[in-house]
Order: sequence, then structure tokens, then C-alpha cells
Amino acid sequence: MRIGIVGGTFNPIHVAHLVTAECFTNQMKLDTCYFVPAYQSPFKDKVSVVSPEHRLEMVNIAISDNPKFALLEYEIQRGGVSYTIDTITELQRMHSDADLFLLTGTDQAVMFTQWKDWTEICLRSQLCIVRRPLAESTVNEQILTAQLTVLNRAPIWISAPLMSISSTEIRTMIAQHQSIRYWVPDRVREFIAAHRLYQEMLPPAGA
Repeated sequence: MRIGIVGGTFNPIHVAHLVTAECFTNQMKLDTCYFVPAYQSPFKDKVSVVSPEHRLEMVNIAISDNPKFALLEYEIQRGGVSYTIDTITELQRMHSDADLFLLTGTDQAVMFTQWKDWTEICLRSQLCIVRRPLAESTVNEQILTAQLTVLNRAPIWISAPLMSISSTEIRTMIAQHQSIRYWVPDRVREFIAAHRLYQEMLPPAGA
């Protein structure tokens, strides 16, 4: 089996997450692509994060119509700070004969050497990097590839539409009572409205 891992806070999940995961799934010929919501990212402040249950349900709603997408609740159920190496260990326990593929964006890849056990991650899964629009003009792909190559295992670059959509921007739009139609799947938008998520949740300056 070929299994993909797409992690993130998903606060909330939006269409760029889904388009990127679809490109990742197609280009890597994945059998299953797991979305793995983090309980708490080691690199993000938890102030503006809604409940884990709400984030899980939004991901579940967003991916429900794609048979190759699946939700992995491991990091939420485990609690505490979420580390990718632990998720890889869990997936290897679940699928001992699978090849794992980990997707990250360019913005995360430039700080990948700060991740816990990053070389072990690269040895136990195939690192895949999708280009992000804000980083596109400043990141040298050849240099980054060389930096993240471990024992001749180089990262693979994923081609996907450059969609400048962020969860931070969506949260701000909701707090300012602006429409997020087409930014998130309709059912996710309806869930956010029904549960009044992010209504008074403006991000701190510079977030």
C-alpha cells in the first residue's frame, strides 16, 4: 500500500487543503491519504484554535465524498503537542507493509530541520513538498532539496495550483462577518455557521 499523510491544525480546513491533497494523491499514486489534525502544533500558538472535536468534524465533513481520503484521529486522541514522528510510528503499526509519503508545504519545509527527529522522518517516509505561493520567489528548490536529502533519499516536489488561501485569513473574514463561500466546502461553511465558530476570533497582529 501507498499511504499519504497530510497533517495540520485545519483551523478550519479549506479548499486549498483539499486541492493540494488531491494533487498529492494523484501524483504519488496513493491508495489512501490520511488527514491528521494536530492537537497542538509545536510551531503554532493555541489561542485561536477551536475545539479538537469541531476541527475533527470539519475535516470529516470536507473529505467525506472522496474515497481515497481518510481521517486519522490519533494526534487528537493522544493530546498534548503533536509530533509527526509519533504519527508515522502509529501508521507503521497500523500498516506494517505500507510505504508512507509525508506532505509538507514549502513554508514548513524551510524549517523542517527544526522538526523533532526530522532525519528519522525522512528515513521512514518519503518527504514530499508542495510549492506555496508566498515562498515561491524566495526558496531555492535545489538548495532545499539538498538540505533535506537523507542517505540519498531526496524530497519529491508536488505540483499543485498556487492558491493563496489561509485558515488565518478565513478566521479573520468570519470575525469580520464577511462571506467565506467558495473558500471552504459548503457543508463546512454551514457547520461553522451552525456552531458559531470564529465569530469573535480575530488573530493577533502579525499572525
